[in-house]
Amino acid sequence: MGCVKSGCFQNLEMIAFNARINMVNIFCKVRLNLGKTMQIHNIASEVFDAVRSVKQIEPFSKRGMQFSQAAAYAVAQKVADMRGGEIVGRKIGFTNRSIWPIYDVHEPIWATMTNETIEYTAAGHAVVSLCKFCEPRIEPEIVIGLSKSPPRRSSLEYIAECVGWIAPGFEIVDSIYPNWDFSLSDTIAAGGLHGKLVIGQKLSPPQDLIQHLNDLKVILSLNDQINDRGQGSNVLDGPISALQYLQHGLEQYQKQADLKSGDVVSTGTLTDAKPISPGQIWRADFEGFESLHLEVELTN
Repeated sequence: MGCVKSGCFQNLEMIAFNARINMVNIFCKVRLNLGKTMQIHNIASEVFDAVRSVKQIEPFSKRGMQFSQAAAYAVAQKVADMRGGEIVGRKIGFTNRSIWPIYDVHEPIWATMTNETIEYTAAGHAVVSLCKFCEPRIEPEIVIGLSKSPPRRSSLEYIAECVGWIAPGFEIVDSIYPNWDFSLSDTIAAGGLHGKLVIGQKLSPPQDLIQHLNDLKVILSLNDQINDRGQGSNVLDGPISALQYLQHGLEQYQKQADLKSGDVVSTGTLTDAKPISPGQIWRADFEGFESLHLEVELTN
């Protein structure tokens, strides 16, 4: 009988011990999650303050603050909430593989765009003030407007059928990190470096849209002097493939809304990003299914 009682006590002690271990594990997980949440909030607050104050900060990666891309996208979402505005689409960055070695990145990124950062100009000319940017650059891009939501894991052909319009675009990208020196997670946390998107004349998509966009060429000029050339195939395997990459990427992270009808997507630069300053006039002449141009005059 004593042995039986002894065994019962041992079992009770083991149960109590396991319960304490479980409580410690739960406490550690809660503390870890709370720590991650606080880190995300603190980083987002610093990024938001830098953008709002137009000041540059040391990259988080150079302070020994290594965080995952999932955490970086969580930071970017919090910064977007702080900045406000109606989310109307996404920008895709680093889709041009030829510039990856320049910025020491190895894959594309994306970020939200709002009605406060997008400007339309059917006339093909816009005046943009640079007073709210730290170290801006300009990128000629192909912009896509969705007429319906592409289902997850869509083929390129089906995604092309979801395109309602296409247009030439200039994105002003800006680095809150000095000398454009950063890690991939730094750029994601800073909203993909998105500053402003100027969208030119909208066109209805032609037949064989995928190939037409791949073959589209752009001549980039600064103050009437040719500065660079690019083409649609510089954007991953074409702008529609960039859209597919974005769609697949959104599935990997929590709280990333799917693409939907009415969304605007800037598919990435056709050339390298060019440093800019007030007094310059940048022009992009797009040649393909139609000849289009877009001109941006930069002021203080």
